[in-house]
Amino acid sequence: MNSGQTIDTIGICGVGQMGAAAAVSFNRAGYHVLAWDNDPAQLAAYPTTANQMEVWLDQHISPAEGKGGSVETLAAPDALDQQADVILDCISEDMEQKVELFRRFHACRERGGIFITTTSGLSITEMGRRSGCGHLLAGTHFWNPPHLMPLVEVIRGEDTLDLVVDRVCQLIESIGKTPVRVNQDVPGFIGNRLLHALWREAISLVEKGIASPEDIDLVARLTFGLRMPVVGPLENMDLVGLDLIDKIHQYLLDDIADNHGPSEYLTANVHEGRLGVKSGQGFYDWGSRSAEELISRRDEQIVHQLNYLRQMDRKGLKASSDRGDHQDQ
Repeated sequence: MNSGQTIDTIGICGVGQMGAAAAVSFNRAGYHVLAWDNDPAQLAAYPTTANQMEVWLDQHISPAEGKGGSVETLAAPDALDQQADVILDCISEDMEQKVELFRRFHACRERGGIFITTTSGLSITEMGRRSGCGHLLAGTHFWNPPHLMPLVEVIRGEDTLDLVVDRVCQLIESIGKTPVRVNQDVPGFIGNRLLHALWREAISLVEKGIASPEDIDLVARLTFGLRMPVVGPLENMDLVGLDLIDKIHQYLLDDIADNHGPSEYLTANVHEGRLGVKSGQGFYDWGSRSAEELISRRDEQIVHQLNYLRQMDRKGLKASSDRGDHQDQ
C-alpha cells in the first residue's frame, strides 16, 4: 500500500451497536461513510439510531467540530469494494462470517486498501491468513459503549504491515480516540485479559460463599475502581513498592482462582437459564432491578470522568498521554 494514500471513505459492514457508533464517529470527524448491513431491518433503523446518538453526544459531550462528513446506507456491499479506502468489519463476533466477509472485497485488496476487524478476542492472524488480506488487516477493540469510551486497542496480526498499524492508529486518533498498540496477537488482547482475570476471581468469591455479589461489586466500585481512571495497576504497584507486592504474592497467589476453563458455578447458571439481564436472572434478580437505569448511570459517570480527564490534559497532568519511548515497545 502507498504510505501517502489519503483516507477519505470508510466502508462499514454491519450497523448494529458497534457499527452505528463507528459510523457516527467517522461522520463527525469528517469522513464519507458507506454503511452496509445484510439485515434490511437493521439498516432501516440506522438513521434513527445514529440521530439519537448524535443528539446525545451533542448534549453530553460536545457538538461535532467542523462541517462533518456524510453517510450513505447501502443494500449491497459492492460500492464498499469499489470506493472504500478502509473496510471496517462490525459484524457478529464469528470467525467464519468475518473471513467470508473479507474474501468478498477483491478490488479493495488489490488497490491496497486497509482492512479492520472489530473484535474483542478473535485471532487477527488466523482471520487475515484465511481471508487473504493478512498484510492489510489490523484488529481494533472498541470498548462498550463505543461512542463514549475513549480508548481503542489496535492489534497487529503476525502478517500485518507496520504501515497498516501506523495508519490505523492515525485513523483512530483522527476520530478523537486514543489508540493503544497490541504488538502480539494474543487471545483477549490487553483489556479483556485483565477484565476476565478479575471476573474469574469475582465468580470464585461468590461460588465459595465468601461474599455476596452486591458486596463484591461494592468493593470493586468503591476501592480500586475509584482510583483506576488515574492510577493504573502497574503504576499502583510502583507506588506500593514491588518488594511488598512480591511478599504478598508469596502467600496470596496460591489461594486465588486459577481455573483454566469456565467455573462449574458459572456453567451451572448458564445451563439453568440464569443468563443475566437477557433472562431476568443472573447474579442479580433483574425483575426487581432496572438495567436501563444502570446503563444510564454508567454513561453519566463515563461523561463525568471524561470531563475530569480533559481537565487533567489541560493542566498537563495526564502522564499516560506522554508514553514517549514506551509507545511502540
